[in-house]
Amino acid sequence: MKKLEGRVALITGGSRGLGRGIALAIAEEGAKVAFNYRQAEDAAQEVVQAVEERGSEALAQKSDVTVAAEVAAMVDATLKRFGRIDLLVNNAGIASPRAFSEMSIEEWDEVLAVHLRGTFLFCHHAVPIMLKQGKGNIINMVGSFGIHPEANWTHLSTAKAGMIAFTQALARELGPEGVRVNAVCPAMTKTEMIDHFDPNLLEGLRQRYPLRRLGEVNDVTSTILFLASDDSDYFTGQTLAPCGGDVMV
Repeated sequence: MKKLEGRVALITGGSRGLGRGIALAIAEEGAKVAFNYRQAEDAAQEVVQAVEERGSEALAQKSDVTVAAEVAAMVDATLKRFGRIDLLVNNAGIASPRAFSEMSIEEWDEVLAVHLRGTFLFCHHAVPIMLKQGKGNIINMVGSFGIHPEANWTHLSTAKAGMIAFTQALARELGPEGVRVNAVCPAMTKTEMIDHFDPNLLEGLRQRYPLRRLGEVNDVTSTILFLASDDSDYFTGQTLAPCGGDVMV
């Protein structure tokens, strides 16, 4: 039997990059998958098709993780389609390096809204469902900047550090109710999100990592599958770091 057979996963930002990889890896293990996307409708439909080719079911819905009504509609649609939510993966994110002296207030607000407000809103609407079920699992995608803050990334470092604190506080609160909450802290991972980054920046990171390479999507999804399955049933409030040794916790 597959590790996630019969379960329902809700993933934010599932149409591209890490979100796409997470959706497909979870579907391979038997879970039904719902995910939101903001713009890439064609990419979202490709993910739906790829999930179905793996013998599972998928629901894709356009929604903005920072808009409360759209988040509520996404959670409601998942519940209506699949009847339950066993796993929530807060993956949606945006990232571009910016010197603090050049950073606009709008850029700061947007990065914190997507990562912190988006994570809060999906938990706000999904947690009551999990509590009613008596069991649930939340995985928050953080990134190594949340532990190892970086120059030119003050917005993202701040948002990701906040997500770690949110993870730990929520884990303490929900653990007695049967809901686990953990974080995954990957290094810079090779997806289309980093295609526009300065190659010198990426090379500097690669040289800094003890394993001397950027992350691959499957480096991250293997950790997600561990936390999503019963193999990690005694893990909560933890930050697992598939990051090539960039941070050591």
